[in-house]
Amino acid sequence: MIKLKADYVVTMNEKNEILLNAEVLFSDKIIDVGYNLPGESIYLGKNSVIMPALINTHTHLEFSKNKTSLNYGDFITWLDSVIDSREELFIQCKGECYKSAIEEMKKSGVCAFGEISSSGEDLKYLKHSPLKVVYFNEIIGTNPAIADAVYQDFLARFKESKTLQSDTFKPAISIHSPYSVHPLLMDKVIYIAKKENVPIQAHFMESLAERKWLDKGEGEFKIFFEKHFKNAKPLIKPMEFLEKFENTNTTFIHCVYANDKELQKISEINASIAHCPISNRLLNVGKLDLEKVKNHSIPYSVATDGMSSNYSLNLFKEIRAALLMHTDLHPKYLAKDLLKSVTINAANQLKLNNGSIEKGKDADLITFKLPGKVKEKENIPMQIILHTNEVEELYINGKKV
Repeated sequence: MIKLKADYVVTMNEKNEILLNAEVLFSDKIIDVGYNLPGESIYLGKNSVIMPALINTHTHLEFSKNKTSLNYGDFITWLDSVIDSREELFIQCKGECYKSAIEEMKKSGVCAFGEISSSGEDLKYLKHSPLKVVYFNEIIGTNPAIADAVYQDFLARFKESKTLQSDTFKPAISIHSPYSVHPLLMDKVIYIAKKENVPIQAHFMESLAERKWLDKGEGEFKIFFEKHFKNAKPLIKPMEFLEKFENTNTTFIHCVYANDKELQKISEINASIAHCPISNRLLNVGKLDLEKVKNHSIPYSVATDGMSSNYSLNLFKEIRAALLMHTDLHPKYLAKDLLKSVTINAANQLKLNNGSIEKGKDADLITFKLPGKVKEKENIPMQIILHTNEVEELYINGKKV
């Protein structure tokens, strides 16, 4: 057993309690949190913080070799560059590439991440990850003529990932988007997700181009599909797409252009959203309306996305960007929501037993120090976001990583 004491213990429990000069007692699980707990405590020093380790719900580590290869500033221009450079970037990203990506996340206090895998080539590297992995086997394919081959490839990758299932590695499923997956394939993999009780992720309404394409079959995506796939018809309407995910544990990624009816449907089916603010900014698609999301009672996480549309996998930098980007929201209250978004909300999305400091939760914790004393507790979340880039210690299942 280990007992740590800090000036600020940020529990992220249901009451959002922040305890002053408090202790956390743990082994592989949290045993207790509070005051005068049994045993000798290790005091972490002046202005020290203990809080749940962070969770990066949505990454594409296959693109971690990208620095300057892809074109930012416009969604379709970026997507064209992804198609042109994808294979080369995948080939370049081998063991050290994945190790470096995981190390960056680890330094910024991430204990677990959701990985979108389109090829399965990353499995041999991620199965040795020191961080917890929720491995989203992705399916992409619109051509019905090769739908069976695409499905069989997906099935083989999913089965292989299942052989690695453990406390720290969990297989999951990703449906790329409503514009890139045939409805027949959607139905097949959603059936598997329900049967296996695994989380699903799906990109949804990331860009105005997607909005115009799915609604009317018009706009830049029409040109894009004619250029790359000779397919100039949308295969499904947005609401039909969302309805397929009833009775699943689904997180929709981005949702920048989701309308009120779609947000209401996401709420009704108890789904959630992953917000990737830096990616949205670099691709110039706008920003998620967090006020609307909250009004529809939809929980959201904040994630880095991959290096295909970001410059960093540091989750503290990501929530700092969100804090500064959403100028319509009060920063003090937004800061509280953003800390929830990368802890307890993220844990719920990935079906992990962590994200808060409560009895029985996995002892996934981070410790670090603020640059000075914070006089009012309600200001602590904002000060954490403003002043933290890396953590001092990361514990996963009670063990220092």
